[in-house]
Amino acid sequence: MMKLTLTCALTLALLAGCAPSQPQSGRGAPPDGHTARNSLDWAGSYEGTLPCADCPGIRTRLILSQDNRYERQTQYLDRQPQPEVVTGSFSWESDGSTIRLDAAGDSQRYFVGENQVTMLYRDGTRPTGPLAPHYVLRRAQ
Repeated sequence: MMKLTLTCALTLALLAGCAPSQPQSGRGAPPDGHTARNSLDWAGSYEGTLPCADCPGIRTRLILSQDNRYERQTQYLDRQPQPEVVTGSFSWESDGSTIRLDAAGDSQRYFVGENQVTMLYRDGTRPTGPLAPHYVLRRAQ
């Protein structure tokens, strides 16, 4: 009985040691200071087809420049012969991995990752579920 009690106590102590000491909110720069902004080669062109509620998709190209300027081309498939082009500036959120386009780009936010950007929902959260991969724009060659 004593052996079982000791084993349980040691197991609980080990598990407690594995738990994070502070909850991670997902906001703010990580403790080591590495962010997409300062660690990735993020400037460039990203492409993909975003989901659309009433069409086959929205062909999208987002070009990010080192001077925090962008160009976004969007084309609703099956109804828009030429893409709509919007240019402006973007800013980095405090987490250092999310950008926000200016008002010309509807203040849309994107999470910047390795060779890709993910369009975020209006509340700033990442898409989930079966359509989540369709919100990713990949670096163009």
